[in-house]
Amino acid sequence: MRWNSAVFLCLAMACGLVAMPARAQPSGIVIAVVQSSEAEGETGRRMLNPEAPVFSGDQIITGPVGEAQVRFRDNTRLVVGPNSMMVIDAFVFTNDETARQISINAVRGAFRFITGNSPKDAYRISTPTATIGVRG
Repeated sequence: MRWNSAVFLCLAMACGLVAMPARAQPSGIVIAVVQSSEAEGETGRRMLNPEAPVFSGDQIITGPVGEAQVRFRDNTRLVVGPNSMMVIDAFVFTNDETARQISINAVRGAFRFITGNSPKDAYRISTPTATIGVRG
């Protein structure tokens, strides 16, 4: 009985009758990395390399001389400096590739954030001591 079930499941997956879980679409890509920089999220812990995907929910961690530069789908750019940790809490896009909600948590360290093509009120950056909103 188990053999028949396994064969049926394999055939159903091959024919597309059983949906496999969809992999999340990346929120952005890494455009540059200096030494030890990594990301950790639903896809596990991984070293960052140029052209590597970055997902909503990822935690970007840099080493003592590390730096990571990320370009998001709406052309927003984030540079995470040495000895830093940033969490991409949410990056929710609309159909026209602008962001409806962008939420980043600067856990420690330094960063540079350059807004992209999305409405300025979509951006929210939290730090351990303050929340930064983009205006104008």
